[in-house]
Amino acid sequence: MVINEIKSNFSDILVNLPPALNVRVENLLTIIKALGIAAIIYIIYLMVSFVFAWKRHKRLKVIEKKVNLLDKKSNSILKILKKVKKKK
Repeated sequence: MVINEIKSNFSDILVNLPPALNVRVENLLTIIKALGIAAIIYIIYLMVSFVFAWKRHKRLKVIEKKVNLLDKKSNSILKILKKVKKKK
């Protein structure tokens, strides 16, 4: 297929290069491979950190709801206490 043709053409080009240039091209390809691996690892890291941030956000929403409920209850208790103090 097309990929096999590209590989064979590319390998033919590499074989026909002078040795000094061939070493540089090989070094360049090694650097590109290393950068590709680093990019893949970084993308995996971003996905994992996104999942943890999403779970943390869900937990904070639950805590926020509970705090709001406690706030409403404490406000109602304070209102009752104020009414009791006024009656005395």
